[in-house]
Amino acid sequence: MLPLYDAHAHLADSRLQDSLPAILQDCRAHGIKGILANAAHLSEWQAIAKLGEQPDIHPAIGLHPFFIDEWTDDCPARLEQALLATPSTSIGEIGLDAWTSRDELPKQKEILAAQLLVAKKHHRFVSLHNRRTWSDFFEVLKELRITELHGICHHFTGSPEIARKLLDLGLYLSFCGPVTYPDARRIHAAAVFAPSDRILSETDCPDLPPLPCKGQLSRPWHVQFVVETLAALRRISAPLMAEQIEQNWHALVFS
Repeated sequence: MLPLYDAHAHLADSRLQDSLPAILQDCRAHGIKGILANAAHLSEWQAIAKLGEQPDIHPAIGLHPFFIDEWTDDCPARLEQALLATPSTSIGEIGLDAWTSRDELPKQKEILAAQLLVAKKHHRFVSLHNRRTWSDFFEVLKELRITELHGICHHFTGSPEIARKLLDLGLYLSFCGPVTYPDARRIHAAAVFAPSDRILSETDCPDLPPLPCKGQLSRPWHVQFVVETLAALRRISAPLMAEQIEQNWHALVFS
């Protein structure tokens, strides 16, 4: 059984709550050794913190760019208080998204900047979501004078050129279900380009199922299909790929 790590899962998602105890039990049965549990909504912070009391779950709290209307002026202070209460907590899922429109980007950038500053102040790594917004993301970092950033680029789909800039900042690139699809050439190129010590695997549970689970809600143990695909793309064995991801997980979470 491969040691498996899911670097991005939404365990507080409402679609999972009735079955979450069984899901977590099945995770252990399938070889899951670590899960980065991300919050998307403010209302999920408490549940994520509670899940983080389990030794194989690392909590990350933040506000997803889809839900910026939830943001209030006291959110940075609340985020700081939550981090101080739980030293193992990271910040995520945060970022920018212009999939449907760029109208909300100014507010998204303001909220991202606020959360990045909290992460920097408290030396926590970040879990980043960026879609059609890479130039905007780098602009935020420039304005904040951030030249190094510890964290993970969740569901990376960018070009090798974007990957190089992110790697130069110190970030990890994480791949999930879509990498298993044969027509995902751009993702495949990034997965081959990334240095072995900067690759992570994830599911984005309960979304983005891998090809063998198409049409289902994804589960953390589905990350096995991601690991196997990454291994095939990089022309190494699945056990070697899993071992490298395990090393990368520990470098991300415990450094």
